[in-house]
Amino acid sequence: MCKQGVIQLIGKPINEEQAAVSFSLLPGSDPVAMGCFLAIWEGTAVLSTSEALQARKIGSGELFGEHTFDQLFIGKKNYIIGLGIDKGRETETIIATLSLTISAVFNQLLPAVYSNISVNADNIGTDFLIAHFTSPCCNQIKSNKKWIALFHGEFSPGIYDGTNMIATSKAAPYQYSGSIIMKNIPKGLGRFETYTLIFGQGLDKSGNLDYSKLISSCTFIVWRSKIYIGTSAASPFSAPLPLLLHAL
Repeated sequence: MCKQGVIQLIGKPINEEQAAVSFSLLPGSDPVAMGCFLAIWEGTAVLSTSEALQARKIGSGELFGEHTFDQLFIGKKNYIIGLGIDKGRETETIIATLSLTISAVFNQLLPAVYSNISVNADNIGTDFLIAHFTSPCCNQIKSNKKWIALFHGEFSPGIYDGTNMIATSKAAPYQYSGSIIMKNIPKGLGRFETYTLIFGQGLDKSGNLDYSKLISSCTFIVWRSKIYIGTSAASPFSAPLPLLLHAL
């Protein structure tokens, strides 16, 4: 079973001109280092913040909060609201969205799409795992590298500087959802041990994973699994990857 940590965005229209939204970041996040922001666009497509109707930065230490977008034409126009990172940079990316359509009903929650990472018990081997991730399929100025990293133990502040990182793996460019395989995990995965898998986006100036930009986490315990017991870590990969994923 995977205990997930997700950056949340919740919102609803409150009258013909205003929509109220609230957000919640992961514990220990630094909104300034992440370049976090809220923005709203007319239509159904996310563009850059320079093209947004309204946008605001999320301030230092503001791990959760509320905001109201006003001067809207609710019931007459479609809007999309986004929570993003790297405001104004080449790697500006939306990690959660709300759809505010013409048919939206006052005081009813808007449909949301979050970024998340998960791992199923039967996708864990002796020294590998298969993670499943989703994120909003949004326009972005430049491809922002998506990656996963594995840590021993529960989610902790040390994750933000990469302390005790065990292994990493990257998603394909412009891949918004799917699976990532992490192979040849050093020292393997111990039975009944607790691990935390994090989902992040972006690299630092040196081209290394930027651990300040975590957008989801998954803490799990290695229990019994179909591919862990009595199976070498190499054997599941003897089949072609599409066949493997289809079987899972």
